[in-house]
Amino acid sequence: MTPPNQAEILIDLLRNHNATFCTAESCTGGNISAVLTRIPGCSDVFKGAAVTYCNEAKQNILGVSPLTLETYTAVSLETVKEMAEGALNLYNTDYAASVSGCAGPGGGTPDIPVGTICFGFAAKGKETIVQKIIFKGSRIDNINQATAHVIDTMINIIGSKA
Repeated sequence: MTPPNQAEILIDLLRNHNATFCTAESCTGGNISAVLTRIPGCSDVFKGAAVTYCNEAKQNILGVSPLTLETYTAVSLETVKEMAEGALNLYNTDYAASVSGCAGPGGGTPDIPVGTICFGFAAKGKETIVQKIIFKGSRIDNINQATAHVIDTMINIIGSKA
């Protein structure tokens, strides 16, 4: 029997905790939700994803403040915090994760080099956790590493509730 992959572990953990999850994705372009929805029965716990690639979508769908985007940019801890909290409210889930970054190969700046990805992790009634990681790799590598980071972090967050 093949051991479960991380996405299967996350879906099982959510199911075992009677919890629901959603994502707000920018630079990953829906990859996190694509990985999760490959698992049969994930609809029991995974309620949806907002792929908000442009700033207008972040504002209109997730309620990210235009001032936040103007002051801190889309690739910031402040933005992913608002994205995760907006998704949590939009989908009315127990948990939400958000991702925004510069996957590459272009688009980097001295302040936000290629591979910079910010993450937000929101949970009902809890303080939102934000993180920034600079990955090294191709565009696809960076997207896949960001996807794996979200899934692994959610496993740790939910697993710590046991």
